[in-house]
Amino acid sequence: MRPFDGRGQVALWEITEDLEDLQRAFRGSPADLAAYQEIHHPQKQREFLASRILIQTLVESVGETYHGIRKDSYDKPFLHNTNSHFSLSHSLRFAAVVWHPTARVGLDIEPVSEKLAIVAHKYLSEQEYAHANRKLRKLGVYWTAKEALYKLYGEKKLSFKGNIPIEPFQEKDTQIQGWVKTESEEKRYTLEVIEVEDCILTVVAE
Repeated sequence: MRPFDGRGQVALWEITEDLEDLQRAFRGSPADLAAYQEIHHPQKQREFLASRILIQTLVESVGETYHGIRKDSYDKPFLHNTNSHFSLSHSLRFAAVVWHPTARVGLDIEPVSEKLAIVAHKYLSEQEYAHANRKLRKLGVYWTAKEALYKLYGEKKLSFKGNIPIEPFQEKDTQIQGWVKTESEEKRYTLEVIEVEDCILTVVAE
């Protein structure tokens, strides 16, 4: 667990437990349990349980009571019965969560792999594609930054290419700048980039 944006917290968990251990540790709400029962792939079940246990642990560590996760009319998850905010993400190896008492937040974690290069044309503008130059770490930063901003905004579908531009950055930068641009507003954000072994984690607060 580490501080973020003054009053927030970021937590990371390497998922090494087997499914049975996670099931025993899971103390989610009825809504969490219902969501879990809709998942049938064992690896997806492990990722779901780890992420829910992690957000519950984080929320309780800051003195709040965890009442489960619900979804709003835009299908954005929120913490039930509290005014604080969170965002979570998981990969095969890690679960990651950001929590903040007052600000909307977004977080994403992604392994650095060739898959990022294969689908880069789908999420990068021409300028971003040229800037990334097929370097996998840069592509990971672009993907996770856009995903984090998409989760923060949370109100309707945005185009990764058109609505969420990321300003050029150096390959090892730990802070970058990104935008959410819609017909009604344009807002610039500072995002924090964290390397986690073979993954990139990017997090942002409003």
